[in-house]
Amino acid sequence: MSENQHLLEKEQHILSEEDSKVEIPAVSLLNNFVRRITMTTAWLNALLIVIILIQVSLRYGVKSSFEPISQFVGYINSMASGLGFRSLLVPLEEFIWHIYALAFMFGLSYAVTTDSHIRVDIIHHTLEIKTQRIIEVIGIVFLMMPFIVILFDHSLAWTQYAYNIAEGSENPTGLPYRWVVKSVIPMSMALLFISALARLIHNVVMLACGEPKDNSNLTSKSKLHSWFTPKFNQQ
Repeated sequence: MSENQHLLEKEQHILSEEDSKVEIPAVSLLNNFVRRITMTTAWLNALLIVIILIQVSLRYGVKSSFEPISQFVGYINSMASGLGFRSLLVPLEEFIWHIYALAFMFGLSYAVTTDSHIRVDIIHHTLEIKTQRIIEVIGIVFLMMPFIVILFDHSLAWTQYAYNIAEGSENPTGLPYRWVVKSVIPMSMALLFISALARLIHNVVMLACGEPKDNSNLTSKSKLHSWFTPKFNQQ
């Protein structure tokens, strides 16, 4: 491998590595707030697995000759009748994509805070760190944040309309209260905006203060200034 190829591969990961060495109190506060919520909603994936197993059992367990499975299916069907459903297959199927949507939408903001989202580019990673930060600032301010604000504004109207008309599933045996799952959109957009703001602050501060070269901490002039003063971790 040539020296140029080695430097190119090293440069692809250097921005994330340098960011991991820096702690900005205001950014950490916003990121920790988002992560607490998103790491909690991530447990919905475990619930999703359980519901999928139940749905599969209901779909194919009726034909099973194994008595425990048949009894389980009979118990679930009787419980469905008590809840007013003729069958739980359709409600469970809709509930699955409701939970999946919730976990996915909240996962977007987690990916931004950890910088683990997929970057599809062939130029960005070859540029200097300062240029990368400038591109990210422009992208967040003029692309990401306007998109989030527009989607947030429209989703509020969608949720309000669904609530006003008591929108439910188009399937007679489906789930009611469609406004509940639609409310996930504005909530997740709010979290995504917070995570984007944290990313924006981080890049602006690093552009203003420079990259950590000697791992020395900068001194803050005031309490407010200390919230935006980067601290370089020793590694």
